[in-house]
Amino acid sequence: MKGKKLLIAASGGIDSMVLIELFHQLKFDFGVAHCNFQLRGKESDLDEKFTEKITKDYQCQFHSIRFLTHDYCKKNKVNTQIGARALRYGWFQETKEEYNYDYILTGHHLNDVMETFLINLSRGTGIEGLAGIPPINNDIIRPLLVFSRADIESFAKNSNTKWREDQSNAETKYLRNKIRHHITPELYKLHPNFESNFLNTLVKIHESKDFIKQKITALQKNLFKTNEKDFTIDKTLVKSLSDYEIYEVFKPFGFTSPHEINKLISTQTGKQIHSSTHTLLNNREVLILSLINHEIDIKNKYTIKNLEDTSHLPISLHFTESAREINKNCVAIDINKIRLPLTVRKRKDGDYFYPTGMKGKKKISKFFKDEKHSLRDKEKAWLLCSQKEEVIWIIGQRADRKLTETSKKENLVFAYLNAPLPKG
Repeated sequence: MKGKKLLIAASGGIDSMVLIELFHQLKFDFGVAHCNFQLRGKESDLDEKFTEKITKDYQCQFHSIRFLTHDYCKKNKVNTQIGARALRYGWFQETKEEYNYDYILTGHHLNDVMETFLINLSRGTGIEGLAGIPPINNDIIRPLLVFSRADIESFAKNSNTKWREDQSNAETKYLRNKIRHHITPELYKLHPNFESNFLNTLVKIHESKDFIKQKITALQKNLFKTNEKDFTIDKTLVKSLSDYEIYEVFKPFGFTSPHEINKLISTQTGKQIHSSTHTLLNNREVLILSLINHEIDIKNKYTIKNLEDTSHLPISLHFTESAREINKNCVAIDINKIRLPLTVRKRKDGDYFYPTGMKGKKKISKFFKDEKHSLRDKEKAWLLCSQKEEVIWIIGQRADRKLTETSKKENLVFAYLNAPLPKG
């Protein structure tokens, strides 16, 4: 981290004050960020003033913020600990970006990891929960994780480091404090080397976690076949996986229920499930994994008031009076048969047209079915429609013969795609 600009998160307690002293002694370039959650009245204000004074003594930049924590937690219906965590990490990131820091450092230590391990164990967890607090998480670094609370107290005493004691740490209304004051002391009594044994176990857990990650990455590479912006996944291969493997493979995309994925595989083609970011579609012999395009979902109708201005459209559609070759990417429209404005939109129930090269009319849904389009293909399709909502053209696929086929060479406007349709 030498040569980098660091932002140290400091509460005023012993852990963060030791972290500041260490990095001061090592002559790193750092600033300090302090959150006043206004949860302990005057004590919270004194923590802020203390941290600011110490920071000035070290001659580094001080950043502080005051949160209406109770109001935030009430509005978002979360407990105080979760709310405070969301507030502080959100603000740390904002401060990092605004003042061009490279990393955020926190004072978490080995006992914090131990307490997190026991909390997660009591609630039920997998290897991710047992691994506890990660030493590095993107731009957040926790340099003290291999040191115990006793190590930190010893360093503070020998270096004359000052800190403020948070009296709420002595209370046992929070689960973490109950574990700190009642559970871990008993574990130390059970085995004098409990601390070092736990650290060795933690190292093994992280090694196992890294090994599993490598195996899952290899499994994903074998399963997921890239199809432009989508992935196709052989359903037979998914069926051969255990529930744990299915969970790990699909978890990065927001799908955490192996039962739901197995159920999707056994349903009829066209069925799909959604996470907050992705869609998983059952399409004959494969599953199709697609990123949800929220922008298109929100705005799926675009008005063309002037044929010369199509820059706002989601596709590269243009109009010209100059004759062009008629094909699936270009149609000739009889301007006497339509009125402006035109629209480019997604399909809706009941849409039909009179396909070129065919007799009679056909529903758009039936056309897609006959063309063997997957549900994902249908979602990608755009329609060019008249003022009366008549379908002029399934863009890039098939035109309406009544509105585009004419023997006249005058009064024609050519609509054409100047680039392939976007995928998704």
